[in-house]
Amino acid sequence: MKIQFLRHGLVTLFVLTVIISCKKTDPLDPCTGVNYTIEFTKTESVGGANNGTITITAPLGDTIIYSLNNGTFQPSRFFTNLAPGNFIITVKNQNGCTDTTQTALLNYGPKYALVRQIVNGYCGPCHLNNGMDGGKNFDMDANVVASKDRIKARAVDGIPTFMPQGGQLTTIDKQKITDWINAGGRTSD
Repeated sequence: MKIQFLRHGLVTLFVLTVIISCKKTDPLDPCTGVNYTIEFTKTESVGGANNGTITITAPLGDTIIYSLNNGTFQPSRFFTNLAPGNFIITVKNQNGCTDTTQTALLNYGPKYALVRQIVNGYCGPCHLNNGMDGGKNFDMDANVVASKDRIKARAVDGIPTFMPQGGQLTTIDKQKITDWINAGGRTSD
């Protein structure tokens, strides 16, 4: 505070100057504490073509937008026509808060892609989602490839009994497994 007396002729002015010290404090960052658990499903690319997909399943909402590999954000949670490769999935809310996760789309061979569909459709929960019945888990492609002979023995030949439990595969599905193994039994076949 500063007090000044100014004399101007017969009039004395009394001036009180008050200096108020203000600190501008930034408003709270609207993104503090905002974290998303990004969940998605994907289909691998088959035959090196641009036919893979990624579908975000969480978070969802009218105020969330999505991006792949730092591309343009879009309101749709569906990404199609994707080539094999690595992807960064980014979600952003109305306040500009973002979170990311990563995934890869593999390059499946056409025969393996059909076998993977059979495994995903018939082998859970016993051998998928961390299921280990009979000491086999097929969550990872490498485990499916390493178990190709056993898959054929159980699902195609019925040795010692047919799998999956509850009934045999169709003749068409058995042939898909046989064709894949005859082609080499790799993810690229």
